[in-house]
This record gives sequence, structure tokens and C-alpha cells, in this order.
Amino acid sequence: MKLSLNTITSVLALTSSSLVWADNQSDFVLNAKLGAGLMHNSALSVDELDDVSAQSDSGHELYGSVKAKWQATDKAKLTASYAYNQKQYREYSQYDLALHQISVDGSYQLQSSELGVRIDGVSARLAGNTFLEYQQVSMYLGKFLQPETYLRSSVKYKNKLFTDLPSRDTTGVGVNLDLFHFLNGANTMLLLGVNGEQENAAQQQFDYWALGLNSKVTHKFNMFGLSSKVGLGLRYQKKDYQSVTLESLQGNENIERDENRKIIEANWQLHVLDNLSVITQWQYGDYQSLISTQTYQQNITSLGINFTF
Repeated sequence: MKLSLNTITSVLALTSSSLVWADNQSDFVLNAKLGAGLMHNSALSVDELDDVSAQSDSGHELYGSVKAKWQATDKAKLTASYAYNQKQYREYSQYDLALHQISVDGSYQLQSSELGVRIDGVSARLAGNTFLEYQQVSMYLGKFLQPETYLRSSVKYKNKLFTDLPSRDTTGVGVNLDLFHFLNGANTMLLLGVNGEQENAAQQQFDYWALGLNSKVTHKFNMFGLSSKVGLGLRYQKKDYQSVTLESLQGNENIERDENRKIIEANWQLHVLDNLSVITQWQYGDYQSLISTQTYQQNITSLGINFTF
């Protein structure tokens, strides 16, 4: 969902503060973050509801999270986290979105590989009302092919429940394969990934399979004595929906919903002080569909301040 599950960090730049506590005897680490930022969206949308508006609006976002990591043994690790994200617009409050997300991740080291299981749960509120509950369970395997090259594969099972639209309730499966390559002492990272998924909905017209490609490059450097990090990403996804034939007064009507998405993302984080950084982000999306109301372009820009301590 462009305005929620998949673009929490790309809707606007967050500010964040971090509190870290570690106990060397138990290998327990606790991180906390708080943030806020400003954003502008040229085309308000809620992808999961096929809700697209030609209206643009500006607003702000608040963010907070807490994450705990326990290194149980030299090979076993357990991580749990909770995150809250809230977006509010100035004029079109019907697109105000709030997300609660809980995740638990357990992994085990197998020589040069890592095997893990992750559980995610998300509750989404739109305009103050809960409209979606989302759960996902995934199993992943990561392995260093070379000291600078890491390959990660995963399979997932997901479930969506809509409060007022049970016809859109879905179950689905997916696979991901991501290749990471590090250069310049890990200051530069290259990512190339491919993914596929299938969803089966309570109403047949919302069934689909999808294939996606994504690539990303990030680079850390110093400018005027200040630490910076820039990133550029490209994403493409093609969705093939189930065709549905409906009976009407004019005869049978065949509905096609196939669509594809091309998204470009860029961001820049500049540390103006040791614990203070400025973050800017830009995202452009080209969304094409056989349904004309789902064909549009979208620009999202954001600015935030990141404070850590």
C-alpha cells in the first residue's frame, strides 16, 4: 500500500532520536527512536482501497519505535520491535494514516549462513478508524558468497483483514531474492533484487500474481568535513489480476485490472553535527492500470531533522 505498509520511510523524511542501553553480561541491546518531519504529496492515495485522488496536500508525520536485541548465544539471536507511524494532512484528513507495527525476528548462524524466522503484525487506521489488520510470517536464509557479496532469500505467508470490506480479505504467499555487494570499505552498497507473490481474495476480482524488480545504491562520504549518505533506488512491479465476468443489463462485462508500477526514490542525509542530521527525500511513481482511475503519477517530497543521543 503506497500510503502505508510499503512506503512508511519514503512518504517523508523522519527525525529520530535514539537511546541505546547494553548489558555486556546478557548481550542485550535496547534502541528507541522518536521522529517528526514535513511532507508534500501530489496525488493522495490508499492503494489497498483503490482510492486515488487528483488532489495534492502537505502535512507532517510523527514516528516512534523501540527495538530490543538479545544475543542468546554466539549463534542465536532474537530481536523484537514496536513502531508507530502517524501521517496527518492539512486539508484532506480522510487520508490521515496511523500504523502500529510489531515484529519478532529469531535467527541462527550456520557457518557462513544465517537462517531466520520473522513475524510481523500491522494495524492500520485511516481517518481515525481501523480499516486493515495485516500479518506476515517469513523464513529467510542469508549467505556471504564472498567477503563483499551477500545473498538473501526468503519465503513469506501473509494475511489481510479489512474491517468494512470483507470482500478484499486475502491470504498470500511470496518469495524474495536479494543480492548485496559492498565497495570502498562498505561505504558503498549495491542491491539488486527480484520478488514474486500471489494473493487470493474473498472476491475473485482481487486475486492476482505479481513480479517485481528492485535496485538500490547508497554511498557514504564526507563533504566540507561533514558526514553524508546518499541513496538512489528503482522499483518495478507488474500485477496480473484475475479477470472477472459480471452480468449486467447490457450483457456480460469482462473486468480487467492488470497494472504495473515504476518508482524512483532518492534521499540525502547530512550530519551537520555529531548527533544532528538533515534528511531530504523524493519519490516519483508512475502507476499504470487497465482501470483508468488507477492510472496516475505521484511526486512525494519530504524534509526532516534527525537527532540522536
